[in-house]
Amino acid sequence: MKRKPIQGLLAAVMLVGTLWGGTPALASSVGTEVKINSGQPAVSKTGFDISNNYAVWIAEGEKAVTLYDLKKGTETKIGDNKSSKANPKVDGNYVVWTDSRHGNSDVYLYDISNDEEIRITSKSTAGSDVEIAGKYIVWTDNRHSGTDIYLYNINTEEETRVSTSGKASKPSVSPNYVAWEDRRNGNSDIFYYDIAEETEYEADVSSGQQVNPVIDDDVILYESPRGEQLYKFSIDSGRAKKVTSDSSAKTTPHLYEDTYIFASNNSLMLGDIDKSSTERIATRIYSKLQPRIYGDMVLFARTDSEGKVRLSLYDLDEEEEIEIGGIAGEPSSPDGSDRYVVYLSTSKRTSTVVLYDVEKGSSTAITDEDADPIRPLVSDRFAVWYDKSSKALVAYDIRKGKVKKVTDKSVKPSREYYELDGNNLLWVNEDRRNELVVTNLSTDEEEDITRLGKDPLSLDIYGDYITWVLEDNRDKATVYLYDRDINRETKIVSGVQVEKASIGDNFVVWSEYTSGRDASWDLFYYDIKRGKVNPVTRWNNGDQLDPQASRSMVLYYDNRLSPKPKDFYYELYDIDKDSFSKHYWKDEAKMDEPRIGGNRVVWIDERDGDPYVYTMAFASAREDDDDDDDGDDDNGGIDHGDYVEYPFLAALEGDVFFDILDQFDYDQIEFVVFPGTKKEKSVSFLAALDDADLLFDLLDEADMSDIFVRAYK
Repeated sequence: MKRKPIQGLLAAVMLVGTLWGGTPALASSVGTEVKINSGQPAVSKTGFDISNNYAVWIAEGEKAVTLYDLKKGTETKIGDNKSSKANPKVDGNYVVWTDSRHGNSDVYLYDISNDEEIRITSKSTAGSDVEIAGKYIVWTDNRHSGTDIYLYNINTEEETRVSTSGKASKPSVSPNYVAWEDRRNGNSDIFYYDIAEETEYEADVSSGQQVNPVIDDDVILYESPRGEQLYKFSIDSGRAKKVTSDSSAKTTPHLYEDTYIFASNNSLMLGDIDKSSTERIATRIYSKLQPRIYGDMVLFARTDSEGKVRLSLYDLDEEEEIEIGGIAGEPSSPDGSDRYVVYLSTSKRTSTVVLYDVEKGSSTAITDEDADPIRPLVSDRFAVWYDKSSKALVAYDIRKGKVKKVTDKSVKPSREYYELDGNNLLWVNEDRRNELVVTNLSTDEEEDITRLGKDPLSLDIYGDYITWVLEDNRDKATVYLYDRDINRETKIVSGVQVEKASIGDNFVVWSEYTSGRDASWDLFYYDIKRGKVNPVTRWNNGDQLDPQASRSMVLYYDNRLSPKPKDFYYELYDIDKDSFSKHYWKDEAKMDEPRIGGNRVVWIDERDGDPYVYTMAFASAREDDDDDDDGDDDNGGIDHGDYVEYPFLAALEGDVFFDILDQFDYDQIEFVVFPGTKKEKSVSFLAALDDADLLFDLLDEADMSDIFVRAYK
């Protein structure tokens, strides 16, 4: 078969890959601190909502709707993650939003109880401003000339056109009425519709602009320019009455029973519908998004120092702000790689492993409700933790979004001694005289290294090398280096007092106690290529402790420059350049539990009063840093036994795809989405070559990260 038609197909596919995949902008640059605030989710500017049991929003950089269970503290993604969505709203067991998956803006309904998604409008419509109350959904629709309000009964599946002016917008609904803003008279007025009577009525058609109505029961609250005030219209009495009286601007009101909220000069205000006084409950809010109230809870938005819109939740009963999100809680045990940060988020209910994507600036809870995780680690491909409930090591495949147990009941993994590098997990099996084991998380292959006979003082893995420290006798220990490539064990130093050893690029570093006149803990490193031990620094005063290595950098604890010996601080030293890093955290940083991994340092910091996870990259990210020893062949494919799979975007780079074509018969190659899941679908290469639309239809069903090229052996 000639390459020309193949090249034509690939050219079109690569164009789609470029448009869809793109190159995400890094959320942080080298040397810049990033504060990870997962307890206040970063959201898109498309709206959010809260009800008795749930809150909904669309996370920044995502397209699925986040459904948050307020009682359980868990998140669920609903709707697909390919099409743009807006205006998520929730009431009872239903969520609604507008969705562009069919080209227009359709209204979608999600039934929480039955886990069912329903398309409400047809592709001939363009819905917006969707709202829900009980069994009723309302939205603005432009299927006819102009815009009108439509009402949908979930129980009967009946749709009703509420307005006919062609100038209606911003509907709000209660179990008995629909209210909206209408410009039929030249200016904005408030109208309402009696659902039982199927009749439209005027509410406030006085001079000036009456805008942004919200309705609860039979009371409509809205903005009026008459002194920049809020007014209420009682359907029962048929009268409008001014609710507020001060001179400040008032926007985006929302109402629940007798309690209402609104924005005023970037402050969030609270009031009683029957009283003129109001009170400020929050400041520095993002007033362009309507705050929402249900019961004692108020959901609103703020912008952070990076310009991200973040959700906040205010408890009216406790009179305080509380965290929201399935990953809200106190952070601890952080770890990092080039692209990801993981940490534990602990609340009163549970501990959750949170995965933060540095490129997207988004956070995801990756453990189940019944998990009891400790000490999470991360590479650019996997996250790993020890689960106390199952007494097993557990791994999360970041690419596939799957959780799997690494160990079963036949072994007893140490809950303290394990390390992760790329796809390789180094761990200790306590059932077999503390045997060191390396598990390839991509292939599940295990490699037995050696039996230690007792717990190590520390261990580490980096590329083809493993290091560990074993205590010989009291205060004396040996640092070992194991070369996995040639299966050779080397004693680097013996009979010394050693605290810890770690591996970086071509070196092992440790802290060693040197006795004598200037007794202290000093850093030494072993040059793997030269087989030589060297001091890390040229001074011997003060104590340098707890070294951690990644790339050419060493992070350690130091008191050399402190006025008091007990006052320690952290340093970052470049072994290759024999100098301190030029990139550092800010002076006001209060570092706790620091870890170094990939190209970054992560830590817990309480400089703002409460603990947050911070991270800083000290170097640029490496390309495909964690793809070594993961079962890939020379072209980056992952061997699954009967077949090899290649990430779609990686296969399009250079001549990789042509190399695959040279290696396999054409009828053995296919394009696959969501491999290994219930949603897996495929199109053969020959079918795609004959009809490219088959391939494009398949690609339309998934993100680029979920698409693979599969070649059968």
